[in-house]
Amino acid sequence: MADEGRASFLADSLRAHALQFERPLAPEHDAAAGGRMLAAFVAVGLGVFYALRLGLAGTPAGASTFVAGLLAAFLVAQRQLVRSPWSDIGLRRPSAWTRRERLYAVQCLVLALPAFAFVFRDRLRGLVELHGPLGFVVFSVLTGLCWGIAQEFLYRGWLQTELTRRFGAAAGLLLANLVFTFGPLHMDHLLAQPSPHWNTLAAVFGIGLLFGLVYRRSGNLWIPALLHGLWPLNMS
Repeated sequence: MADEGRASFLADSLRAHALQFERPLAPEHDAAAGGRMLAAFVAVGLGVFYALRLGLAGTPAGASTFVAGLLAAFLVAQRQLVRSPWSDIGLRRPSAWTRRERLYAVQCLVLALPAFAFVFRDRLRGLVELHGPLGFVVFSVLTGLCWGIAQEFLYRGWLQTELTRRFGAAAGLLLANLVFTFGPLHMDHLLAQPSPHWNTLAAVFGIGLLFGLVYRRSGNLWIPALLHGLWPLNMS
């Protein structure tokens, strides 16, 4: 039995890392709910985003308040405007996760955290020196985590889900990622002078494509949201 358990664990782990999940993204909401998702995306991803950004830029506390405000706006819009189950945008309860989803999430986190700590050690050390230990936890780690989660909720949860319903899995993923890369989140890189930061935009497109693919194959938005949230370049 122990050997069978180990074999099953290994097999499910390998399938998970090959993105062979049991429940890929398959939107079930209707056209009316999809229209509300796009309206919510415009209202929060553009309207609230720019309003908060203009009003709260410049300080660590302002950045944390900006991220908290954006997440709060998402939650309100999902409840009051979109009015569809959380599971429609991939936010399933932990009890509803499959074994492969759990294995993938845990194993990625176990591998990613020490790898990120090593690769970005100079950046992380600089943030600790800038904010102090407590400030690093609040203004860098927690704010960075929530910032990554907010981006995935907006661009994968609302946008990719609805574009997938309208245009299919591949087109939905690509279109959402183009907006993620060249839209308001990274507009500064696109409009940079004397020329756009193409290398940065290419990196953003690549990592966004990975997160979008994980969401497409798993149908579980929490997985890319947590991985994005722990990406050290979110931290400031």
